[in-house]
Amino acid sequence: QAPTCEAPLNTMAVVLRRLRRLGACFGGSRRAVEVAEPNVQPLEAVLRSRSWMEALGLQQPGRSDAGGEGADDLEVGLAEGSGADRLTDEVVLQAFVCVGVEVHPFRVSHVDASLALRWAADAFANLRDQGQRQGVAASAVYQAPLRDQVCATSADEALRLFGEAVSALHNRLSLHDLARGGVSRAAADALLHGMHLLHLRPHLRDRPNSEERTLLDSVLSGALTANWLLSTFCSFVSFRSNALRYQREIICSTTVAALGGVAFTGAARLQRMLTDAGDGRSRLGDEEATLEPLVRCPLCRECTPAARAIQNVRAGDAAPTCCVCTEQRASVCLVCGHLCLCGECYLQLPRTTEAAG
Repeated sequence: QAPTCEAPLNTMAVVLRRLRRLGACFGGSRRAVEVAEPNVQPLEAVLRSRSWMEALGLQQPGRSDAGGEGADDLEVGLAEGSGADRLTDEVVLQAFVCVGVEVHPFRVSHVDASLALRWAADAFANLRDQGQRQGVAASAVYQAPLRDQVCATSADEALRLFGEAVSALHNRLSLHDLARGGVSRAAADALLHGMHLLHLRPHLRDRPNSEERTLLDSVLSGALTANWLLSTFCSFVSFRSNALRYQREIICSTTVAALGGVAFTGAARLQRMLTDAGDGRSRLGDEEATLEPLVRCPLCRECTPAARAIQNVRAGDAAPTCCVCTEQRASVCLVCGHLCLCGECYLQLPRTTEAAG
């Protein structure tokens, strides 16, 4: 008879229970405040912006329209005063992650959260490298706020870009080259929040008291607390030198962010070991796969990549009725093979991102 592994499983279960209690101590009140009173100031700041740089917080409000009333004056004002040519890819990447976690629709329960994330992603897509920044610096100004403009980036594309940005920022972390791979305390907090969002499975967003959600919340609360404690300690021991304090803060925050990524991956993997009954879904290296928005099929409840759905399917009278609104003909075929949604209902389906597997 093959030996059993009940003792290790029982030990892991005890560890999970203790981590959940730790998360309840550190993160319970914080989560309750965020749900009850969402901070909409970053969201409004993005939608009030009139340029891509202002949307990412790389330019002070009012700078983009200080040149005059005409379009030519606006372009000259941005080209001469924005400093787009002096930005680096790392600065733009960190700015997008910091703004993205503050306006992400999975964190902010606001009707305009998705639109704000779309504009932040649109700004990132046009400013992410030096060649693009030089090409759009003189034209990326609107005479009206972004709220009143038509955004070229869809909600699915915005979620995909956010996942790529969080993964890219985490992969760039380095203590050897702090100028390129280091992050400040604020950027480390944003990165931790971003990794927390990307590890949430679709069914966990609306279930804050579930065991798996509590475990991920515990990791987030512990990492944020560690980052705050270490940053405060660095400020206390290096109060005589601002440069030394900033360097030590970068080192501590970068280390916490890197270890936080390992903790999120380990927590998700440990939870799957206890719940998936060894079905082989969790494999080494799955967490490094590209993160993309997913949608859940209304019929089979399978989560499939939203970007791979086939839209505008023309099946004539043979097309079934949309299973959501029951009025329009179905025109969207999901990856699972079900032709069950019309175009409008498909756009209204909630999106999520999660690690592969």
